[in-house]
Amino acid sequence: MLALIAALLIGVASANDAAPTRFQFAAAAERPLDCAVDPCDHVLPNASRFDNVDGKPYRVGLDDTGEVVGWVAISTDVTDRAGYSGKPLVTLVGIDPEGLFTGAEVMHHSEPILLVGIPEQALVDFVDQYAGRSVNDPITVGGHGVYSVDAISGATVTVLAENATILETGRRVGADVGVVEREDRVPGHFVEDHPWSWREIVRRGAVGHLVVTREDMGFPDAGPPHADIWFGIADVPQIGIALLGTHEYRYAVSQLEPGEHLFVVVNSGTGSFRGSGFVRGGIFDRIRVEQGLRTILFRDMDHTRIGSPPVEDAPHFREAALFVTRDDDLDPGRPYQLVLLASHYDGRGGFSRDFETFASTHRVPRSVYVLDGPDPDSMVWKQAWANGWPKALAVGLYLLVVAGLFAARRWTTGRMPRLQRIHTTALITSFLFLGLLLHVQPSVTQVLTAAQGVKGQWDWGLFLSDPVLFISWIFIAGVTVIWGRGVFCGWVCPYGAMTELLFKLGRRLKLPEFELGDRAHKVSRTLRYGVFGVLLAAFLVEPAFGETLAEVEPFKSTFFVPVWTRHWALIAWWLVLVGASLVWYRPFCRYVCPLGAALAVGSSVRISGPHRRDFCTKCKICTRGCEPRAIRPNGTIDPRECLSCMECEANWRDDQVCPPLVRQRRDREQGVERRLRKTA
Repeated sequence: MLALIAALLIGVASANDAAPTRFQFAAAAERPLDCAVDPCDHVLPNASRFDNVDGKPYRVGLDDTGEVVGWVAISTDVTDRAGYSGKPLVTLVGIDPEGLFTGAEVMHHSEPILLVGIPEQALVDFVDQYAGRSVNDPITVGGHGVYSVDAISGATVTVLAENATILETGRRVGADVGVVEREDRVPGHFVEDHPWSWREIVRRGAVGHLVVTREDMGFPDAGPPHADIWFGIADVPQIGIALLGTHEYRYAVSQLEPGEHLFVVVNSGTGSFRGSGFVRGGIFDRIRVEQGLRTILFRDMDHTRIGSPPVEDAPHFREAALFVTRDDDLDPGRPYQLVLLASHYDGRGGFSRDFETFASTHRVPRSVYVLDGPDPDSMVWKQAWANGWPKALAVGLYLLVVAGLFAARRWTTGRMPRLQRIHTTALITSFLFLGLLLHVQPSVTQVLTAAQGVKGQWDWGLFLSDPVLFISWIFIAGVTVIWGRGVFCGWVCPYGAMTELLFKLGRRLKLPEFELGDRAHKVSRTLRYGVFGVLLAAFLVEPAFGETLAEVEPFKSTFFVPVWTRHWALIAWWLVLVGASLVWYRPFCRYVCPLGAALAVGSSVRISGPHRRDFCTKCKICTRGCEPRAIRPNGTIDPRECLSCMECEANWRDDQVCPPLVRQRRDREQGVERRLRKTA
């Protein structure tokens, strides 16, 4: 089994290296747009050359006569929209002078959902739908309207994020070149409160935080951070009075014009955000604020030097400054970035220095600024629920039925024939309804993405962006804690259901049955934890490599794409598992599945396992019938191995099978017979 897995991963990795793909321009994720290298002519085919535009992140396309035929931009130069992985889908977008998309091409992505939901060609086909559409059209994913684009089954989050990426890129470039009206801001208002303590300001997320360590700067020795900066909008008294003092705050507010905002920056690091020249040419060159395509540079007239915040519990800061953002440039209702250009002496000359750029994103919390309309940054997940609620409702109702069977397990396990009919019906329903019809197959890639989100910055919007996955994982988390992983793995998982149905088919066909010996089984069942550990480490270090390794899960080949279209190694792996499942009870689930391994860890502390008696330490009736081999020699049940078939609990209730109950039943029957004889 281990050799097969290794051969599979080597085959897939070599296939990925050899196969040509339109996602080959990965370097674009780390460098500016360069039309000499990047396929600008693919997305703006009428252009014969591409020229730079001073200070702009896009390029202008010209035809043979020198006439402008459009503009091209890389999405990451224009928007910070993230995909399911938490990283952007780097997309090259072209628009023409009429404000129409001339093309789009995904150049790089880190989407683990592709391994579960779609082949890469499907994403290529998806972005091809935008050519000829207006950047002003309210394009939505799914539905049947004139402004809709076809969704991709199994990749809801990815295509919603890609839709937003293409639209934001086209609209922002179009607005900057004057062919599209600038995006209207959602109106909002500040919420005033009494002055907060420093601790309260930080707890509520009212200020952003940027830390640059000495290691980040390349210094060999440890020590205090080079920059430890807190920053934020200070228009309201709960923040402004705390950071500036009452008199300074009231005066600063009185000087504001409409569309202007107070912006405070404080630093306790050893470096300075002012820079060695303090204000060079009237402009602060070491810090700036960026929001979308807008870059806010602070001038000396925008700056007031202030002391450390007067609020009692605030730490001491080496430098503090109050700035004013002008010309309605800063929208307090949207995320923005503070960008620091840090430098240090490089040793190559008297005034030679190395420069590094660091940034931190902040958004004013709703306790400080409330939008008076819909939040544009929440529209992706809201759109997903608007389009996907019927499917989510159907899945949710089915999962509630399964959970109800376990909640009412006294009835469910009351008779073995009833339990077996219910379980088989659930397996068939999960395979046909969830798997083949709705393509609902949770994967370890979602666990890995969640782990990466915890490591980095968790985004609830991404978690909510696929309604079915959201409901499925809420169900999985709940039942795993209460009854163990077996509720999902043994009843709901479409692939697990398929393999168990194949095993039942093998019994009907009277095929030989294979099972490992005790020693080999004990060793082999730990393999899945190793597989999960390798995937987790690979994903955290390099998500793309982790995605490749996650193809050890045969879910995509089973439910999302025709298996005969896959690489030969994946086809062989799928066939081996299908063939083995006919004669071997759930081989993948018990020994390889990384998702099962992750859930098994959570099952260790399940609240309600199958009922047991002291006599179970002596009896082997349930042990002989336990196909997952989850019953230990002492009669207890290993929750990490149990697939919750509940047959042992049905035996526990059956006075025709369980020895203590058999004895009690016979005693009762004998007592009745004695009473009848006495009466006669």
